[in-house]
Amino acid sequence: MIIAVFSRPELDCVIKDREYNWFDTGMATALLILRATELGLVAHPIAGFRPDEVKPMLGIPENMRLLTLVIVGKHTTVPNPILSDKQLHDESERPPRLLLERIAFVDRVPDGAPVGEPIPH
Repeated sequence: MIIAVFSRPELDCVIKDREYNWFDTGMATALLILRATELGLVAHPIAGFRPDEVKPMLGIPENMRLLTLVIVGKHTTVPNPILSDKQLHDESERPPRLLLERIAFVDRVPDGAPVGEPIPH
C-alpha cells in the first residue's frame, strides 16, 4: 500500500510565520508508521518521487503540497526481482545515522556544534 501525505497551511493554525500543518502532518505520519509497526507491518516514508507527476495521478489538488509517500507492506525475505543491484543493497544496509550528541542539545545549540555529520556503522 502507498499512502500519500499532503496538506496546506490553511488546514491548521498559522501563527506569525509558523505554519503548524507541517508539524501536525509530520506527527500524524509518524503515528501512522508506529501503528503499522505495531500491527507487524513495515512502513517507511520515501522521498524519491516526483510530486508534479504523482499529484495528478492521485488526483491531489494543485493547492496541496505532497510531502511524502508512505510505503506500507509485509516484510519478506525474498527480494523482488525487479530491484536493481543498488536497490537490493539499499534494502539490506541501513544508511548512516547521526549520533544523538550531534542532534540533541540541552538549553541551546553550542557554537560550532557538529550538527548533521553522519556516523559510519
